[in-house]
Amino acid sequence: MGNILTGIGLAIASAAALHIYSIVFQGVSGHWYYLLPMACGGLLGVLFGIWNFQKARTVDRMAHRNLVLGAIRHINKLITREKNRDRLIKAVCDSLIKDRGYYSAWVALFNEEGRWDVFAESGLDSRFEMLKDRLLTDNGVTCCRRAMDEPGVVVTDAPETLCNGCPLVSSYGSQGALSHRLEYNGRIFGVITLSLPKELVTDTAEQELVAEVAKDISFGLHTLELDEQHREMDDALKRNMRALSERVKELDCLFRLSSLLEKQDMSLDAILTETLRIIVAAWKYPQITCAKIRLVEKVFQTKDFRDTPWKLTRDIIVNSQSAGQLTVCYLEEKPAADEGPFLNEELGLARAVAERLGKVIERKQAIEKLQKSEGRFRTLVENSLTGVSIIQDNRLVYQNKEQERLFGPLPRSHIFGDYENIHPDDLEKVKNSFQNILAGNTRVMEIDFRYHPRGDISRRIWIYCRAHVIDFRQKEAVLVNMMDMTEIKSLEKMLLVQDKMASLGRVTAGIAHEIRNPLSGINIYINTLEKFFNRGESGEKVKDVFRHLQSASKKIESVIRRVMDFARPGDPKLILADVNQPVEEAVNLTAVTLRKSGVTFEKDLARDLPQCRLDPQQIEEVILNLINNAVDAMRGMDREKIIRIASSARRDDVLVRVTDTGPGIPFEKKRTVFDPFVTTKSESTGIGLSICHRIVTDHGGIISVEDNEGGGAEFRISIPKAQTPTG
Repeated sequence: MGNILTGIGLAIASAAALHIYSIVFQGVSGHWYYLLPMACGGLLGVLFGIWNFQKARTVDRMAHRNLVLGAIRHINKLITREKNRDRLIKAVCDSLIKDRGYYSAWVALFNEEGRWDVFAESGLDSRFEMLKDRLLTDNGVTCCRRAMDEPGVVVTDAPETLCNGCPLVSSYGSQGALSHRLEYNGRIFGVITLSLPKELVTDTAEQELVAEVAKDISFGLHTLELDEQHREMDDALKRNMRALSERVKELDCLFRLSSLLEKQDMSLDAILTETLRIIVAAWKYPQITCAKIRLVEKVFQTKDFRDTPWKLTRDIIVNSQSAGQLTVCYLEEKPAADEGPFLNEELGLARAVAERLGKVIERKQAIEKLQKSEGRFRTLVENSLTGVSIIQDNRLVYQNKEQERLFGPLPRSHIFGDYENIHPDDLEKVKNSFQNILAGNTRVMEIDFRYHPRGDISRRIWIYCRAHVIDFRQKEAVLVNMMDMTEIKSLEKMLLVQDKMASLGRVTAGIAHEIRNPLSGINIYINTLEKFFNRGESGEKVKDVFRHLQSASKKIESVIRRVMDFARPGDPKLILADVNQPVEEAVNLTAVTLRKSGVTFEKDLARDLPQCRLDPQQIEEVILNLINNAVDAMRGMDREKIIRIASSARRDDVLVRVTDTGPGIPFEKKRTVFDPFVTTKSESTGIGLSICHRIVTDHGGIISVEDNEGGGAEFRISIPKAQTPTG
């Protein structure tokens, strides 16, 4: 039994010795007085000492945790109170080591580029500078790297082993460290590291406290960041509101200026004066703003205008040339903005105002010119001898004095009223013409008609009317011009009568000339016959006289027959035929005559000509007449005699040309060459070309004469193409 007790005692003593050894080497230096019971009380003293030592350690830990909790409460107060990041992290470090809660504390934060930028410490003094240098030179610190790579608390319980190369490792001694990254909602701000006794670094409760501290600091940094963002947003909002207020003033200025410029009845001087007032109100400091507008001949300015060093000037451009200047001045010096004391927006506003003033001056000048032009035009129209009317929306909206004289005063339902004064023969033509142009079926219309002025049915006048579509006051209208053509029609009638009398005189003179010669011969032969009868001459002489009398009588009969043929021409018997056919017949009939006369004939007749409605015999007669005239004209010439006949198709007709190399037709004879009894030949009656003209006219064609390139005459005959039947 004694041996057993002895063994138990030795075992207990051994365990106590080992525990005591652990205590001694883990923290006895601070609790040496707890060893006295062990030294004096034997085994029971050892057990009591261990219990007493553990109790003391628990008390110390509780005291330490109370300090840390107090620091956490202080940190929370700091977070709610402190709005400066640098002061916050410094105060946090100081709070954590206050009353020896921790031996030292330091914080390192990142900048926006991800580099270490902001530092704070407490309990390290100059030793921390070496740590900062190591962080800034990218050599790194082990606890920082681990904290950035690992979530949660990073424990450094053996600094001499884990923190090789760290500037702080020599100062740790029996201390350990806990590190934690500062992170909130995925945003990493930096790292915090706290040094404390080694026996506490592995304590779970201690680690939770450090994690809580890191969380609170991270939240505080996040809050500061939000506050900074809010401040920046508030500042930006205030700046934007101020800028918006300025923009509203500028927009209001432009709107009021635009409204001002739209007032058509406002003079240019009034517009410029009001513009100055609008400009002053739009500037940033309206109470010290003055303005001036200088044009070539005038100056407009606010009452307090003074030329100062703080001014803004813009040219006023009118018709691509400078017509003046807009000047805005501050009466006092103000802080520099974008350009001097003025904002960029004010620079643009001044430019916009100057541009609009230039445009309104251009418009006012144009309106003045237009009004003068309209005045001159109105005077011209009102005093015109031509009646002028405007019809719009089927209503007569304007007429001048001459139109009122012709048709009466306004209002009228129509330009002619009820049409009752228009000549019945012209009524349908006038109605249809105006209905077509008013309905938009045609753009231009020309007619003439007879009209009885109101109140004077016994008098009839001729009206010539031209109407066309125009734009009047931004809408489509019809402009109608009317002229009293009564005098002109009377003159035309008189000229026509005179022309007919002149033609009748020429015809009479021609007939008289043609009949006088054979009639004189008849008179002479009758006298001779009377003498032969009195002397009893032989029958042969009498017969000879009778033969001369018959010849002269036949000449008179021939002249009378040709005149009758011209006066009462027979109607052409029109058939569908090729113009080349009668031309060929005429050429064949004259071939021998041409050859005997030494005339060279050239023919250029187009093939596949369109058919025309014609009388082949009459067209052949026209061609024969023209060929014979050409041969007669070239008789006795020494130079080469050539007659050319050519035919060709045109858009609406077929053209036949008969050209010669003769002397041509004198200029003074061209106008009357187709008149009857007009001739350039001494032995011609002058009826041939008149008959040609009558035949071509009966075919609906035209015959004319021109000089050709060789100097001779060229007769041109155009005959309309036959209309192709549709169906």
